[in-house]
Amino acid sequence: MMDLNKTIRFGVMVDGDTVEKWQFNTVKMLIDNGIELALIIKNGDESKPYKSLGDKIIHYPYRQILFRIWHRYFLKPEAKSRVSIVGMRRTTSLQEMTVIPIIEGISTYFSPEDIEKILSYNLDFILRFGFDIIRGDVLTSAKYGIWSYHHDDERVVRGGPPGFWEFMRKTPANGVILQQLTSELDKGLILKRLQFDTVLHSYKFHLNRLLTESEFLPLQVCKELIINGKLEPELSQSKAPIMHPPKNFQMLKYFWLCLWRKIVFHWNYYFRQEDWNVGYSCVETDPSHKIHWLKPPKSDYFADPFVIFNDKDTYMFFEWFSNKNGKADLAVAKKSENFDVYHKITDFPEHRSYPYIFDYQGDIYCIPEANRTNKVSLYKYENDKLVFDSDLLDGCYVDTTLYHHDNKFYLFTTPQNQSHTHLLIFVADDLRGPYRPHFNNPVKVDCSNSRMAGKIQNFDGELVRPAQNSTRHYGESITLNKIVQLNEYQYIEETIKEIKPDKNWMYNKGIHTINSDGNLTVFDAKRFTFTLKGFIQQWRQKHHD
Repeated sequence: MMDLNKTIRFGVMVDGDTVEKWQFNTVKMLIDNGIELALIIKNGDESKPYKSLGDKIIHYPYRQILFRIWHRYFLKPEAKSRVSIVGMRRTTSLQEMTVIPIIEGISTYFSPEDIEKILSYNLDFILRFGFDIIRGDVLTSAKYGIWSYHHDDERVVRGGPPGFWEFMRKTPANGVILQQLTSELDKGLILKRLQFDTVLHSYKFHLNRLLTESEFLPLQVCKELIINGKLEPELSQSKAPIMHPPKNFQMLKYFWLCLWRKIVFHWNYYFRQEDWNVGYSCVETDPSHKIHWLKPPKSDYFADPFVIFNDKDTYMFFEWFSNKNGKADLAVAKKSENFDVYHKITDFPEHRSYPYIFDYQGDIYCIPEANRTNKVSLYKYENDKLVFDSDLLDGCYVDTTLYHHDNKFYLFTTPQNQSHTHLLIFVADDLRGPYRPHFNNPVKVDCSNSRMAGKIQNFDGELVRPAQNSTRHYGESITLNKIVQLNEYQYIEETIKEIKPDKNWMYNKGIHTINSDGNLTVFDAKRFTFTLKGFIQQWRQKHHD
């Protein structure tokens, strides 16, 4: 049962007077959204067993010396910089307690007295940002337990370092979980999962992204608790091995991989350019579903096709990218001209793409991608031109798609700086807004099926949302997702199918947009190629943007 006025109280476990920046931001996000921080639990164990210089020399873990030096002195992502916990102290009612934990082997336990004191604060949950491996009755000292991050998919990697073994193994995706702790290491009750594509040319960048882009997880779980009145976590059944910091020979391999992958990354950037084209099939004229390809000018490409028909004609809208100009305009081809004539319908100074087309009250409207304008805008299609109507959103968004459902207008979109992973929804009562954020944004974070890949379609009463899969590379394939629930507070979907490019196509390395209207289905597909104009454009973009 939804109670938007429900008060949620939480505590946070820390090891001292500072936390890492991403941890501070996680707590700040909760506080800023009305979740009450009631208790800070500080680790008071400052004792360290005395070791003589001789003992240190004899027992030092020399097999991991390269990792220890690199991790301590050279690996410094911004998200791991230290921040004082003073900023957490927003109210006079916030309490602090210091705990001297009981250490048994690798496990940390709390005394019955400390557990009793924590229980007296009636916390809904505790965030663990300290105290290492916690076991015992303290795990149930808050109503919904102790919540802890694991910046890996526990079904693949348990232990750590976070994201490191995905980087080393060239694993396409790197999971992140928020779990309610149990006595099993990195095998608790899964509250939420995220999926990021692994950044293979920079572990530092990859780690920073994992930490910063997962800061919202506790807040999102709190919102789901407010909506549903309960949590239904998934018990992990992982049998994955527990990983440890790398030994010296593994670190030597790491250094080599960093160098080699940077070379490959920059080579591909300049010399392996994406070349897209639009294909279509029309059951009405060719029941065999034969694919017909458009014919872009040399050094240009076509992508992002949409199709719509009315009593005048059938129109195919698409992106027309010019390597010479370094940007795209929008174009239309018409069935009455056998889709052989391409009419440019925009001439903006900025890039335009993804011409989401729809019919509204008998007129054709378009919401093109225009992230360089920092706006999401609505246009009316008239006489092979787009005429400005109104601005719908402020912000830098890509591939915005509108859907009208239960008397509400929903804009599905993705922030440009999180273009492969995040799905946001904005809601309005009128086409022209004002639009407000969905209660549980981002409604999805998954590199395999977040960013829109075309319009939402109704197939026999089921709403299907196409999404881009960019796990291994941009526009790898399309996933189809059945929408189970859509309102301004909840969004639930299930992945039902993946669409891949046909190996026999000339453009067979990716597909990232698909649409249909009537008997006509349109899509785009890509290959990799090299052109001098494309190289020049990549150079300009790299050195001037």
